[in-house]
Amino acid sequence: MRTLAHSIAIAFAGGATLAAHAANDDIQKVVVTAQSRSQSAQEVPISMEVISAKDIQNLGAKNLGDLNGYLPGLQVDSTQATQPVFGIRGVQPGDFGIGTDTPVGIYVDGVYTGKTGGALMNFIDIQRVEVLKGPQGTLFGRNSAAGAISVVTNEPDSSFDMAGHVKVGNYNRANMDAMINVPLGQDTAARLVVVRAASDGWVRNSATGTRTGGDNSWATRLSLKQKIKDATLNLSWEHEQLRQHGWPAFGVVKDPTLPQAGYTGVYDAAYVANFVDPRKAPLENDTDGAERRVFDGVTLRAELPLGGVTLHSTTAFRTFSSSNLTDNDGTSRADFHLSTDDHKNAYNWQQEFKLSGKTDKLDWIAGVSFYDNRERQTASAIVNTATLDTISQMQGGAADFATLFGGLAQAGVPGVDGSSNFTWGENTYNKLRSRAVSIYEDTIWHVSPSTNLTAGVRWSRDRKTMQWYVPARQSPELDRLLNTYGPAAGLDASALPANVVFSAAGQLAASPVSASHSWSDWSPRVVIDHKVSGDLLLFASLSQGYQAGGFNVFTPPNPASADAKARDPSFAPEKMTNLELGFKLYVPSIKATLNGSLFAYRFKNLQDIKLGGSGAISTYNIVSSDQQAKGLDLDGRIRIAPGLTLFAGLELIDQIYHRYQTTGDGGVPLNLSGQPVGTPIFSGMAGMNGSWEAPGGRISATLQGSYHSKARCNDDTRALQCMNAPAFRTGEAGSKADLRLAWDHANGKFGVALLVNNLFDKRYVYNLDGQTKTLGMPYASVTAPRAIGLELRGSL
Repeated sequence: MRTLAHSIAIAFAGGATLAAHAANDDIQKVVVTAQSRSQSAQEVPISMEVISAKDIQNLGAKNLGDLNGYLPGLQVDSTQATQPVFGIRGVQPGDFGIGTDTPVGIYVDGVYTGKTGGALMNFIDIQRVEVLKGPQGTLFGRNSAAGAISVVTNEPDSSFDMAGHVKVGNYNRANMDAMINVPLGQDTAARLVVVRAASDGWVRNSATGTRTGGDNSWATRLSLKQKIKDATLNLSWEHEQLRQHGWPAFGVVKDPTLPQAGYTGVYDAAYVANFVDPRKAPLENDTDGAERRVFDGVTLRAELPLGGVTLHSTTAFRTFSSSNLTDNDGTSRADFHLSTDDHKNAYNWQQEFKLSGKTDKLDWIAGVSFYDNRERQTASAIVNTATLDTISQMQGGAADFATLFGGLAQAGVPGVDGSSNFTWGENTYNKLRSRAVSIYEDTIWHVSPSTNLTAGVRWSRDRKTMQWYVPARQSPELDRLLNTYGPAAGLDASALPANVVFSAAGQLAASPVSASHSWSDWSPRVVIDHKVSGDLLLFASLSQGYQAGGFNVFTPPNPASADAKARDPSFAPEKMTNLELGFKLYVPSIKATLNGSLFAYRFKNLQDIKLGGSGAISTYNIVSSDQQAKGLDLDGRIRIAPGLTLFAGLELIDQIYHRYQTTGDGGVPLNLSGQPVGTPIFSGMAGMNGSWEAPGGRISATLQGSYHSKARCNDDTRALQCMNAPAFRTGEAGSKADLRLAWDHANGKFGVALLVNNLFDKRYVYNLDGQTKTLGMPYASVTAPRAIGLELRGSL
C-alpha cells in the first residue's frame, strides 16, 4: 500500500523506529550499512532515507513502487511490474531493453537485482530499506551512478516466532503474509516467509469485460543461518511468481475516423480538441494485457574473522523469466490494432570477497567482485493488414491490402472480400552476455575525535556481447492465401515487405549479427565530516559514479556504413560527478531532527529510451544526453508531545540538459541544450503521527500527504507530456493523501487497522505517449482511485 507516513517519519529522522506508542524516539540507535559498515544513521555522511521493517509491515507496502511520492528525490514508476523505472534526484531514464542498465542500483542483502525483471520484487520480511542519494559507485559498483536502494532482510534468529497479516479491501483486495522462525539447535536457525497479494483491478475493459489495474503475485523466502565457532553462514532461497493483467491503456481520441479526424502530424489546438478525458471515458482495449514473471534466487553469505580482519563472502545466483503483453493503441478498432509483447529470460552469477578491519585511527574495507549475466529478449509487434492500410493512408498512400483482397474476391477466391483482415507479426530476437570485475577500497581516517576523512576508489571493467536477429514478418494465413490463389491472379507473396514495424532493423539483421565492446573506469569518492557538537554533523563530499555502456536492441550494426557509429552501435559509459554539502542535526531535548544537503551534479552520456525511428510505427531507441542539476534536500520531524510527532521533507531541484540533440514530431531536429529535463522544481511531503490510550490497548493514527509542482516543459515534451487540452492536462502539479487508523492490543500481539490510500480520490493523467502517436492516436495511463483496506495482524 502507499500509506507510508509512519515509514516516512522514520526515514526523515534518519531511520528511527517509532513504535506505535512512540516510547522510544532515539534515532541514533538505528544502525545502517550504507557505507558497507554498521553505523548509526545520523553519523553517516551521505544524504539518505531509511525505512524500517516495522513500518513496512504495519502499513502494508508491497514493494518499492509504493514508496513513490513519499521520499522526495526518489521516483518510482511501477505502472508495469516487469518494466519499472527508478529515479533519484531527477535521473530517471527508461530501461526495458537488455542492452543497457539503469543508473539506480537495486540491491537485496548486497546482491544486485537492478535488471528490469527482478527490480520490483515483493517486500519479503524486510528489516529496512536504505535509499542513498548521489553516486554510490565506490561502495556499490557500476550500477549506482545516480544512487542506490539497499533492501536488507531479516535473518533467522535463536527464538521461536510466528507472525502474520491479512488485509482485505475494495476491488476484491486480498493480501496476506506469514512468517515462522524456528531454532534448529544451539547454532542453527531457519526462517520461512510467504507473501501473497491480489486484487481484481479498479477498471473494467468494456471491449472484453475483463477487470484490470490490479495485481496477482506470491513470493516466499527460506533462510538458514549456521554459526561455526566465530564464523557465520547465511543461505537463502527466494521464489516469486507474478501473473496479472497488464496495465490499462486509455485512448484519448474522441473520433479517430480517417481522414475526418484532421490529424496533420502536429498536436495543434484543432486536433487536441478531439481528445476525451481518460479519467471519465471507458477503457476500450482489444487486447487484454498480461504480465508474467517467475523469479528464483539463491544467496550464500559468509562472515569469518581472521585475526584482526574479517572476511565477507557473498555468492549469489539469480534467474527470471518474464513477459509483458500490452495494448498499444488504446482502442478496440481493428484498423488501429497494435499490441506488443516483450519476453525476457536471464540468469546471472555474482561473487564478492571483502576484507574489513579497524584500528584506533582507521576503519577500512577492500574487496573484489565478479558479475556474469546472460539474457535473451524477444520483442514482438502484433498488427494486422487493416492497420497497415491505415498506416499507408496516414502517409498519403492507398489501402493496398483492401484493394488486394477485393481483387481476389472478384477473381472468385472464397471467403475473401475488401474487408478481410489478417494478423501480421514481427519479432526481434536479442542475446546479451555481460561480464564485469571490480576492485575497490574505502578508508575512514579518524583525524581527530570529531573529524573524519574518507577516501575510496573502485576500478571496474565491463564487457558486453550483443546479438541481433530480425527475421521476416509472420503472417501464416495471409501467406497461405497468397501462395494458394496468388499465382493464378499474378500475385507473389514474396513481393510483400519483409518488415514494416522493424523495417530498418530487419534490413541489417535478417541473419544474426553480433557486436562486442569493453569499458573500464575509476570511481572515487572523498568525504570529510566534522561533529560541531555531539548532535550536529557537518559533511562535504565529492564522488563519482559509473555506468557501463550498452547497445540498442533495435539498432543492429551496419558493417557497410561509412559512419563509424553505425558500424559500432554501442553507447559510451555514463559518468556522474556530484558535489554535496550537508548536515545532520539531532536535538534530544525536544526529540527533533533536521537533516539537509546542497548538491550539484553533472551526468554525462545518460542513456534513455525514446520513441522514434524511420518505420511506419514508432519503435524504441536509445538516446544519450548530458544533464546537470543543483538542488536542496531537507527533512525533519519534531515530537511535540509524548504521543504526537510531526514530520516533513522536501526537495528543490533545477535540472537541465547540458547537451541533448534529438528529433521531434515529423523528424524536426531539436536542440534541447539548456532546456529543462522535466523534473518538477519542488516535491515534498508532510504529516503527523499520533497515539493514545484506548480500552484494551492503544489507538494510533497517521495522516500524511505528498505534493509535487508541475513538470518543467521543453520543446520536445510540450506536445504530450505537458499538454493543456480542453479535456485534460498532463504534467500538472499533483498531490496525494493517505490515512491509517489502528488499534493494537496492550500486549502488542494482535491488532486491526483501517487504511485509506488516495484519501481525496485525486486522479491524474500521465505517460501520454505510445507507439501509435505518429498516427494521431496517443494513449495514456491514469492513476488509481481511492482504495480502502482492513488489516488484521497477529503474532506469538
